Amino acid sequence: MLMNAKDFFIDGQIAKQKQIPILVMFSEPSCPYCELVKQEVLNSMSGLVEYKNKVIIRHVFYSSLMEIVNFSGHSSNHSQFSFTYGVNFYPTLLLLDHNGKVLGKKIGVVLIETYWTELDTLIEQATKQLKAIL
Repeated sequence: MLMNAKDFFIDGQIAKQKQIPILVMFSEPSCPYCELVKQEVLNSMSGLVEYKNKVIIRHVFYSSLMEIVNFSGHSSNHSQFSFTYGVNFYPTLLLLDHNGKVLGKKIGVVLIETYWTELDTLIEQATKQLKAIL
């Protein structure tokens, strides 16, 4: 099950310790492609043991005032967090390091049949970047 973002400060500490990226999906409630990505890819991916040690997966609603803690440990909300990253097209998936630096990005959906494979490649590339700097 895809988890809504709550505390990126803690997620960042876990990501640094495990040397894995954080995948954040930004979506809007009325976006059918966002639902497609959640149902066909991210819900399944987040439930697999293989991915628990490969990536931290979180979800952010662009217009939500739901409270979160950002990578600096300060209170924020989903809307402010989306604004910080300049996200304005949905779905947008960002791969972030433990400090919130962007390691990779996937915007929109071209073919859902290849989405998982493309995303898996982005996760691998982000992990290699992390291991090179940590």
